[in-house]
Amino acid sequence: MNSSFAHFLNIVLLSLCFIIALLLFQHGFLLKRHEVHTRSSCSDVTVTRSACWLPARYQRAVILLVDALRYDFVALQSSSSSQALFSGRLPSVTRLLRENNESAVLMHFIADPPTTTMQRLKALTTGSLPTFIDVGSNFASTAIVEDNWVEQIVSSGRNITFLGDDTWISLFPSQFHRHFDMPSFDVNDLNSVDDMIIGHIFEELSRSDWNVLIAHFLGVDHCGHKYGPNHEEMARRLAFIDDLISNVTEILDEETVLIVMGDHGMTETGDHGGDTELETDAAIFIYSRKRLLFTAPPKSISQIDLVPTLSVLLDSPIPFSNVGVLVDCFIAPELLEWAKSSNAWQMVRYAQSVIVEMPQIEPLLRVFDSNSDNMTNQQETMRQIQAIFRASWTNFNMAFMRVGILSFVDTLLTTVNAFFSKSGVSLGSLVFRSGVLFVQCSAYLVADDERYIAVLDALLSVSLIWRAIIAFSAMLALNFSLFRILTVLMLVVHAFSYFSNSYIVFESISVRFLAQSAFVVAVLHSACAKEWSPRKSPSSLVTLIEHRIGVRRVLLMFVVLTLLRGGAIWERCREEQQNACTATQFSVPLTRLSFGAGKVIRFVFGVSILCISSLITYRMQRERSPEMVSSSLIFPATVATVAVWTAQWLPDKSATQFASFSLVAAQIVYVLTGVRIVMTSICAFQCASLNAFVGCALAFMDTLSSALVLLLGDALAMSFFCIKLIIYFVVQLVHDEYQMMVVLTLLSSHGFFALSHQATFSTIPWQAAFIGVPGNFAFQSVPAALVGAHLFASYIITVAALPLSLTYFGIRMQSRNALAHRSYMLLMFSALSVLCTCMAAVVHRRHLMVWKVFAPKFIFESISFCVVCSFVVITNLIFCSLNSLTVSLPLHK
Repeated sequence: MNSSFAHFLNIVLLSLCFIIALLLFQHGFLLKRHEVHTRSSCSDVTVTRSACWLPARYQRAVILLVDALRYDFVALQSSSSSQALFSGRLPSVTRLLRENNESAVLMHFIADPPTTTMQRLKALTTGSLPTFIDVGSNFASTAIVEDNWVEQIVSSGRNITFLGDDTWISLFPSQFHRHFDMPSFDVNDLNSVDDMIIGHIFEELSRSDWNVLIAHFLGVDHCGHKYGPNHEEMARRLAFIDDLISNVTEILDEETVLIVMGDHGMTETGDHGGDTELETDAAIFIYSRKRLLFTAPPKSISQIDLVPTLSVLLDSPIPFSNVGVLVDCFIAPELLEWAKSSNAWQMVRYAQSVIVEMPQIEPLLRVFDSNSDNMTNQQETMRQIQAIFRASWTNFNMAFMRVGILSFVDTLLTTVNAFFSKSGVSLGSLVFRSGVLFVQCSAYLVADDERYIAVLDALLSVSLIWRAIIAFSAMLALNFSLFRILTVLMLVVHAFSYFSNSYIVFESISVRFLAQSAFVVAVLHSACAKEWSPRKSPSSLVTLIEHRIGVRRVLLMFVVLTLLRGGAIWERCREEQQNACTATQFSVPLTRLSFGAGKVIRFVFGVSILCISSLITYRMQRERSPEMVSSSLIFPATVATVAVWTAQWLPDKSATQFASFSLVAAQIVYVLTGVRIVMTSICAFQCASLNAFVGCALAFMDTLSSALVLLLGDALAMSFFCIKLIIYFVVQLVHDEYQMMVVLTLLSSHGFFALSHQATFSTIPWQAAFIGVPGNFAFQSVPAALVGAHLFASYIITVAALPLSLTYFGIRMQSRNALAHRSYMLLMFSALSVLCTCMAAVVHRRHLMVWKVFAPKFIFESISFCVVCSFVVITNLIFCSLNSLTVSLPLHK
């Protein structure tokens, strides 16, 4: 078998094995809650023959769901100027509360994380708590199969009318009597959905053929994503909602209850998805023309508590899977005991159905049975059951976690063996690896069959012992210098820091320090490796720098250290850092800045950096490979990128008029990127000199850079340019391949933070999903891929530098299959960090910070590694001819 093809096939198999191993691990670590399909019915509880469970207090309900309606948007919290644009912006609510003491109430409406819209809607309709992994379903909503109050009302012969966010139609495809919906994913569109609702809602309110009317408004949420809460547009969107509430309350009758609520809040930057107080603290306002409150209302309620409360008020069976507790201030005294008992028996029935999965509930159920007539004990038992569900809903499958880690370690050792192997990749090795991959896939797809797990355990145990012996023997034969050991040790320290939640929170600082340290050690090693005469031994530091290290090398080293330190300018803060982090305006998208001198200066600065970078890249490519045609496409891509940024820079009214122009300009960049990748691939196969190959390597990096810079935006263009400069200098100054790959691996992690990212869901750059893609695009995988490219841009550009690391300046002595060996090394070093995140997740699976710190870090680190694997395969496919190059290639003069 051809050696180059064998290495490429081996890299593909290893990458697939790594990814399947992570899937096996996450299947055990991030289990979804088992859904119960049992439904409540009228026969479960009957107080009177005229009612299903309890006599209805209201015949109809109007639910106005204002996406991301934070509590302080409704209630005035402070008079400080920083809050003036969003705090207490619903005066009609304040007026109704003042005028109607017993028929209006405003409460904190606390959401359970993850605070993504689809998970919130599930909780608000079923009364169940979302699991951590459910956040990944926010891109693709599926119909709810568990019992819910929407289905209960429809099955009782009543009608529901819906207006607004089409996520509801995905969750309830056939339940609505009438619906007027629009796609919800385009966060740049603040008005369309809300204007559509206004166009229909008053006509629907005048009809008599509905029992529940739901209107889901998106303007506030989209405004937060686009501008943040502290913006004039937010004040306008909240004034819009305030006018609506005022008008709706004027036409309500006494048999209709109005519920205005938010599904979650938002951070100071307008994001949501996590568990910070600003994200979970939504508002709920309930109003009725007749008496609503019978006792003093609580200051806050859980969102799932609305489900049993609404069900009782409308005389509907409480959904079977509900774990919410009735808010008793809305229930008439004569029915309160029956209502509480109904809620208690419903929750106990559900707890009994999951007792096998959660045996810790059994003692509480025994307490409930022995005190079933004691109302106080019933309520306490319900709260304790709810607390158990909230604390330990996710079960860990240790078998899958074990197999996942063993599979990952086995693949890592196989990669180590492939790197050290002098005989190349054998056919037998490829066949064995294919067999392991088949068993891994089978175990993952047939998750309930323990036989596959047993087979995989046995197979991996044998393979691990054999691989470990070979790898250990190969490493013993190596001559490790002190410099090389120090550099690799820094990578190991970084990987093992993932066992500490504090180091994860402040990883941006630690990885920057380790990258700087590893780079200095690597440069000094390269300098000391030069031939040196004892007669020229240095007599002073100046002589050492001048003759041994070199003034130019020292200057470039300090440039790199400065660029690495400067990455802190673009770093984004996370909640746990508190006052230890100060965010800058460079981490804020251009569209969120108010139009003024600051916005103009930043735009001009970003465009200047882009143009300078394009000009430098063009000249470097032309010098190395004058015949390369793809370099002529650099400037059209630059012009199109500037056009997109210009549309983002314009004032809001003008930007709306240029929306189509911005869309087309971004699509031009994507098309040019695809064309240049094809042209670079052809160039890589046809080049006849090392210089020509350097031109192809530079072209490949710049081709990916043009698309990534478009997604990153003007603010991060400078940071991305710094990362590229660092890569160029590292490739030039570091001659040891181990040290070079260590520095590049640490640089990719540093770049993640320097490009304004954090391993938290609330900081995901959703705005990247709409660059060149219409908001209502049919294939959601495309926007998701754009968000991923923004998130992991530093990893992508680091992998793209692999060909350049072999050929730059033509100063290396390379052997055959050099690119494959560098690929193995990058996979090894990157896999080490991922392995430590997996092991940290196992060790800390019951840690207080497991879902806040360790689980998000595992997810982000795993996805970044999958991106690395994918682009390693793509790079080897495009530059596979490099594996057949030797030092005999002529250097083009």
